[in-house]
Amino acid sequence: MWECDEKACCDGYYLTNPYKETGSATFSKDLAQFPHVVFTIHVVQLGSGFKVGFVSSSRDGENAEKIKLLEVTAEGSVAGSHPICKNESNITVQLSDKQVAVYVDDMTVANYEMKFEKTAYPQLTLQPGTALLFDLSLCLSNVATSVTVLRKQGITCTNPDPYTFHLDAISNTLNKDSGGSCSVIFDRPVSAKHHFYQLKIVECGADSAVGIGLADRSHEPTKFPGWKKKSCGYHSDDGILYKKGHHNKVMPTCAIGDIMGCGIRFPDRDLNNPPRGNGEPVRGETVEVYFTKNCLEVGDVSMTAPEGGFYPTIGLSEGDRVSVDFSAASG
Repeated sequence: MWECDEKACCDGYYLTNPYKETGSATFSKDLAQFPHVVFTIHVVQLGSGFKVGFVSSSRDGENAEKIKLLEVTAEGSVAGSHPICKNESNITVQLSDKQVAVYVDDMTVANYEMKFEKTAYPQLTLQPGTALLFDLSLCLSNVATSVTVLRKQGITCTNPDPYTFHLDAISNTLNKDSGGSCSVIFDRPVSAKHHFYQLKIVECGADSAVGIGLADRSHEPTKFPGWKKKSCGYHSDDGILYKKGHHNKVMPTCAIGDIMGCGIRFPDRDLNNPPRGNGEPVRGETVEVYFTKNCLEVGDVSMTAPEGGFYPTIGLSEGDRVSVDFSAASG
């Protein structure tokens, strides 16, 4: 048996079982602390199969139990189905409030209710010959429940940088009765090292509006970036740059195929000597947030950094779909 914890792994971790017996890896991030979570598994080598689940116990560590979410056989079968999982398959597990959904290459294989009243530590059990990439960098602790992460691509290294991922599709399946719009707030703040990201508009709904920007950690998942006090955002439908709930300036509108970008500059800082380890904005520090359309800068705005820094935030209207890239270099 083998295990890994925060000292031995990062948010993206390569797990392999070259032995003749089953092995398990238990991660020390308690997912029960997050109201909404997404994590992914990339099948490098299916081998003899694997299981995905949780180790759950009371807060004092007593009465531990194992909860199985998914079991994949050597043939690629899931819960008695025809073989659907194979080498290079991508598995997504989405937890939102009481609902758990499991996807294999965009196909829904499980959807049921589960309420975490205890701890919930992810556990992967690998049969001999199995190799997986397990990625927690997509934990979206403030994401609206109807946002669906369909697939993750581009995992190629053993310990991928949690910022250098590409989401092939984020879509908004909310209907107008549910408010119609929502935001995805990512789990990593921008910093001097990771200061730019962009999205491509893949599909547009009937009343499309896509927003890209930055917000503090408490931003409401039903509000676009720029609509709340500690946020700013560039909106595709009218081209308006919103700051703290107010119109700031008008920039070009965007449509299907356009690429919208958002980055941050530190005008009063020596980036070679950041004031903290990862270079996140310090509370009260003035930063410049700039926006791009198709790799050309179209506007900027000054913001005062909140406690904890700014988080990448994307707003979607009903029926909108975008791809997101955190590995892009700023212009």
